[in-house]
Amino acid sequence: MALTPERREKALKEGQTFEEFVNSAKVNREFFLANYQAYELSTDDLAFFASLEEPIEVLALVEDWCGDVVANTPLFALIEKVTGKLNLHLLPRDPDNQDIAVAYPHTDGRNHIPTYLFYNQAGEELGVLIERPEVITTHLQGWFKAFFDNHPELEGRGKPLGELSSEVKTSLLSYIREQRAQVVHLEQTAILETIQQIVRRPAFVAR
Repeated sequence: MALTPERREKALKEGQTFEEFVNSAKVNREFFLANYQAYELSTDDLAFFASLEEPIEVLALVEDWCGDVVANTPLFALIEKVTGKLNLHLLPRDPDNQDIAVAYPHTDGRNHIPTYLFYNQAGEELGVLIERPEVITTHLQGWFKAFFDNHPELEGRGKPLGELSSEVKTSLLSYIREQRAQVVHLEQTAILETIQQIVRRPAFVAR
């Protein structure tokens, strides 16, 4: 269900810049900055964004504690800074923007963050990206298994993250962060491919 024009414009206006969001973050600030430094756009990436006639407006529902937000929001910020063809608007999901979140459920019927909504300058919705690329989801499943294989003494195998003890959760998230850093270029490629698929429309790409 698309947002009304009024709700869309209100959300875009209220959204923070990446710098504002990171400066106000209560957790993970160093990881946001490290991930920003880890990304690098290729010549082909730059050429694609240069081909766009107008900037893309990207509204993102985020929270600073979310690993997916930490991992991939910095890439959008880099695209914005380097190309000038993407305007990033970061909006906390909780508590005031749940109405947007529930309008874009994941395949499991629940809302997830980050949720990226793409618009052209006419306000038309171009597409949506939720959480992360599928290739990273596949890796995550393997990392969860490997973590508990390496730590048979820990309880929680097969449980949702929210049901783990704080000690196990902290160790698991640290392990996943280390593993994810090793495939940052894979994540970048998958996200950029998704962005190109979303915005590559005849009326939107310069001829």
